[in-house]
Amino acid sequence: SLWKLNRADVVINVIGKEQALAQTQISIALSVLTSPKTALKMMHYAYELVQLPGYRMSKRRGRYVTLDELLDEAEKRALSEVEKRSPHLSGSDKRDISKAVGGGAVKYALVSIVPTKQVIFSWDRILNFETNSAPFIQYAYARASNILKKTEATTQTIDYSQLQQPAEHELVRKIALFPEVFIDASEKITLNSLAEFANDLSASFNSFYASIPVLKAESPEQRDARLALVDAVKTTIQNAMNLLGIDVLERM
Repeated sequence: SLWKLNRADVVINVIGKEQALAQTQISIALSVLTSPKTALKMMHYAYELVQLPGYRMSKRRGRYVTLDELLDEAEKRALSEVEKRSPHLSGSDKRDISKAVGGGAVKYALVSIVPTKQVIFSWDRILNFETNSAPFIQYAYARASNILKKTEATTQTIDYSQLQQPAEHELVRKIALFPEVFIDASEKITLNSLAEFANDLSASFNSFYASIPVLKAESPEQRDARLALVDAVKTTIQNAMNLLGIDVLERM
């Protein structure tokens, strides 16, 4: 710990909640060895354990599930879903997508829950393409990418006054919240708030996608304003997911 404290402004120890007493003892020892100010540079990011329904685990008997096993199973299940949704893709594309979807699903499941709450690992929940999961957000991003691939803006200057629909205004408001959400998450180390933001933005974009024509807008000016909005949504989702360490996909 001393070695780390001498080389960083802040040291965050990501360790299970059951180590809280040991971490407090280390902090007290550091206060004595260095100074209270130096000891405050180290913080314990405590988290609850992960429950895997259907898996029998025991510390005493050495029964456990590794993260690699979890990722492999997630990728296998994601591949099955991708094959159902996109049978036209090549085998290599399906594997690449399923790897990003499976890995993203596991990461999102871990960071989307408040650290002090136990994570109940449900495959149906973490691989749900319809709501509150990495695949759900990745799918919204892929939708935005697909729209932008089909055309480009033709007007020289974007007229944002063309955005008059409530669904458009909702997207603008949510995008504008991102800097505040990011600052709050970084100061409080609440990754779950970033995950919640990405999910909410994706849900709003899906509602916009279902009700507002973009490529078939009433005028070129309206179309270009909506294209700019879609591009802003895409960029914001990508930034949020990058902060969570989750890959986005141009197609799914």
